[in-house]
Amino acid sequence: MRKLKHHGVDGQAVYKFYEYVTNSHRAFFDVCLPEGEPPARFHEYMQSLPGPEGTVVPVVHDSRKPRHAKTGTRADLDFDKERPVVLLMGGTGLVLLGVGAMLCLISAVT
Repeated sequence: MRKLKHHGVDGQAVYKFYEYVTNSHRAFFDVCLPEGEPPARFHEYMQSLPGPEGTVVPVVHDSRKPRHAKTGTRADLDFDKERPVVLLMGGTGLVLLGVGAMLCLISAVT
């Protein structure tokens, strides 16, 4: 999401196909790029499909790496939604790393 926040541009993608995953669908899209550029495919997990194959949907994609994309418009995306999750997981990881290092030191001394 951070890459989309800094380098994201609005565009379009074509819905290609889906795979059923437990309680959701993994939908595959091809980003519509200018002539001559290779197609960029990305996938997104969805509860309901966007429509029949070939449906064009709005998408925000990284201008440098179009494979980094998310369906929707730039105005609709909430870029700050993932920040608390990243802080929680990162903080938990640091605490567990500290506990592991302390256990290694205690084990080495004994």
